[in-house]
Amino acid sequence: MNANTAPIHNLQIEQSVLAALMTVAGSYAQVESLLTEQDFHATRHKLIFSAIVDLDSKNSPYDAVLVNQWLEMRNHGEASGGEKYLMQLMSDAPSSFYNLQSYAEKLKDFTTCRKVEAEAQKVIQSARSLTVSRGDLVLNAQTAFAEINTEQSTESLFHIHDAASNTFLEISRKMEAMISGETMIKGIQTGIYDLDKKLGDVEPGCLLVLAARPAMGKTTMMQLIANHVAIIQKKPVLIMSGEMPKEQIAMRLCCAMAPADIGVLRNAPHKLPKEEFTAYTNAVVMLKNVPMQINDTSRPSIANIRESIRKTQHQYGFVGAVLVDYLQIMKTTKPFAREDLKIAYFTGELKAMAKEFNCVIVLLSQLNRELEKRPNKRPVLSDLRESGAIEQDADQIIFLYRDEIYNKESQFRGIAEAIVGKNRHGEAGTAYMHAQLKYCQFTNLDHDALNQIQGNLI
Repeated sequence: MNANTAPIHNLQIEQSVLAALMTVAGSYAQVESLLTEQDFHATRHKLIFSAIVDLDSKNSPYDAVLVNQWLEMRNHGEASGGEKYLMQLMSDAPSSFYNLQSYAEKLKDFTTCRKVEAEAQKVIQSARSLTVSRGDLVLNAQTAFAEINTEQSTESLFHIHDAASNTFLEISRKMEAMISGETMIKGIQTGIYDLDKKLGDVEPGCLLVLAARPAMGKTTMMQLIANHVAIIQKKPVLIMSGEMPKEQIAMRLCCAMAPADIGVLRNAPHKLPKEEFTAYTNAVVMLKNVPMQINDTSRPSIANIRESIRKTQHQYGFVGAVLVDYLQIMKTTKPFAREDLKIAYFTGELKAMAKEFNCVIVLLSQLNRELEKRPNKRPVLSDLRESGAIEQDADQIIFLYRDEIYNKESQFRGIAEAIVGKNRHGEAGTAYMHAQLKYCQFTNLDHDALNQIQGNLI
């Protein structure tokens, strides 16, 4: 085997790590969350590391003598090199314990390189076979490398006092911001005051699910959030529009900003009032400087979303919000026995991505048709399709409801309800807003209108 095909490893560093572990009492704690047996290339080194791990789990010391006893008792003496090899390790790396952490990081780098190389070989073989479509070939490659990247994240233990100190610093920062008149919002808001009062600050790392039956305004609400975050809060936004082409999304965004009647603009633009056409033109010009990206890949996969977030982050330095339209049309090549397991995979991955990229992910979802059979058709959590995983992974769940869709004589014509069904960091309840869907808008109701609506519902 030549140098170009030999597995990526460094035996000397492996030896140094093992020598350091057997030299310094309690040193395994430094690498416990980082290293596994698979980070060692040599079989004898895997065995020695396994001995150290097992002895530590039993609260036993793991010096060379005890490690040798452990190996002998399990008939691994010959495979591991025996006492002679252990003594050689100790003598060849006398100062390695000073560099344990950095050596362990090097081993992890080699492991990642081996995995990347192995996946690359699979991709090359798949490409050469000429039996896979170019779309599947690229998707499979993206998924494989994205999964390797996810594996690199390691969990750390923090003392409770450190975590509490961090919260105190955050509270102090907000108090200082309030006194100086600066914004205290760390995450995103919708721009609908009645709703934001209930949601509070939707912080980075949150998965917010926006669900409704057709014609309630899911896409309009998504665009409202996108506009508010990108234009008012000036935070980068990524829209993953799996259902609607980018041009339609852009047209709706501009109509909301103008405002302009989207029905007239789309079907008879020559009939659009002059002031609305001028306002629409101004909106198009203004969007040039707005930090917003659109990916209208049909039926996006987790790999598609991850790559788009990564590109948006690279362009702007960070991502404020990612809006995914919508859950039930997402695609995966992974086989699932049941639909609920597939949904659980998507929501779990999206929640993990929100934490990984330190952003808010807003996920649109359909509701079951069963609610149509009820007298009161306002949605509840059980109306979510395959609701178990969605309820578990989401930090906030908002249902949209417009009574006039079901009751033509409704006293709440032109009013939309945002029903907060779950709110991990605030209160549940219902917020109200004015619905002007012909202008692709939800807008704030004034104080008197809110009081009147709430009074009529009592």
